[in-house]
Amino acid sequence: MGILQDIANVVGGDKLQQLANGEGNFDQQGSPDQSTIQQLLKKIDPQTLQKILGQVTQQVDPHEYSDHVTPGVGNTNPLGNLGAGGLATIATVLLNHLKQAGAQPTQIPGVETSDPSQMDANDVAKVAQYTQENHPDAFGKAAAQIGQEKPDLLHSFVGKAGMALAAAALASHFIKMDRKAPK
Repeated sequence: MGILQDIANVVGGDKLQQLANGEGNFDQQGSPDQSTIQQLLKKIDPQTLQKILGQVTQQVDPHEYSDHVTPGVGNTNPLGNLGAGGLATIATVLLNHLKQAGAQPTQIPGVETSDPSQMDANDVAKVAQYTQENHPDAFGKAAAQIGQEKPDLLHSFVGKAGMALAAAALASHFIKMDRKAPK
């Protein structure tokens, strides 16, 4: 049995093809397609996920991403709605990957603190925007880590556009793997 069959048994073959075609619905964090992505994240190795999310997150329009994470834009606050624990998790992951990329988080314009446990939604949004625009590889690594460790935070972090692109890329990855697998 191929990996696609294993995944199809969990999420459904038609659903996988629908996602690969870019037809997922990621308007709401709790959507069925969001749950499907969480299932796919459990089936992929960390290096492959990092590669896929690294490529995908670079495709998200910076202005659209900024609108997504900035509290109050469009009457939303996806990061602020996470609560202190989720917000600190995202901040910690972002700051760690920024430091690994050689960036100095204290030099990010408008960020009040570099202590992730003290950051509010505005600070985390600014760190996320800065990372996406200036250190896309670090942003992709952060998205991959969040996707594997805390998949329920991924939608708030990457947004609807990022989730749609990630879903299509992940589903396509599994379909291609299955085609390569010996039958």
